Amino acid sequence: MTLSGSKILIVGASSGIGRSLGVQAAAAGARVCFAARRTDLIAQAAAETGGLAVACDVRDERACRTVVEKTVEEFGGLDILVYPTAIDVMIRLADAGQTAWTDTMATNVIGAALVTAAALPHLRASGGRAVYLSASSIDRPLPGMGVYAASKGALETMIRGWQAEHPDVAFSNVRVGSALGTGVTDSWDRSLLMELSQVWGPLGYVHDNGPGGPMTVEQAAGAVLDVLGSRVWVREITTVSLPSAEASPM
Repeated sequence: MTLSGSKILIVGASSGIGRSLGVQAAAAGARVCFAARRTDLIAQAAAETGGLAVACDVRDERACRTVVEKTVEEFGGLDILVYPTAIDVMIRLADAGQTAWTDTMATNVIGAALVTAAALPHLRASGGRAVYLSASSIDRPLPGMGVYAASKGALETMIRGWQAEHPDVAFSNVRVGSALGTGVTDSWDRSLLMELSQVWGPLGYVHDNGPGGPMTVEQAAGAVLDVLGSRVWVREITTVSLPSAEASPM
């Protein structure tokens, strides 16, 4: 299915997979709204692709409604919603307080629900798709990543709930393997990372990333783009790297 002329809203498009996906979708002929909190970065992405940039903090219900309204007003409708937004906190479960749990759930789950609710009438009108990014490690959370994994588990259950209630819209869960360059590790405590990484290897977690190791951001975004353009509805899929570590970036 061609994406040419498709109207796409990507919430969480200032960097990483979301931004790369927006660039690739625009190159395929889609009209793309880049939405995120960092207005300077989404403005740059929109300028580079001829798209739209709309500020959105997914923890604000009004902002979630506004980003959909502005996208529909500018594009004349909405065909695809993509939600790659996520907080990926590194913390042991025993050390995770209310702030860590609340911030993670507000961004990774509740924000997705609020944006989806706002976009739903337009997606139903177009027979569209809503695509959410999860992680391949959810079924076997890495030590130190339990809060993140719990939020993604909740997200995946919610996606199935949306699909059950609205069978006329395709709700897709895309589990992404380890990808370099997403920026999610920028806030990690380096000393804790060094400590936990000594455990990940012996327990076999590193090998769960995929046969070729971590993907590039462009590869991960390309896999999501394939879901957007699929001729069939993709309910759940896991993407990992190619067997060869020297595989092409796209």
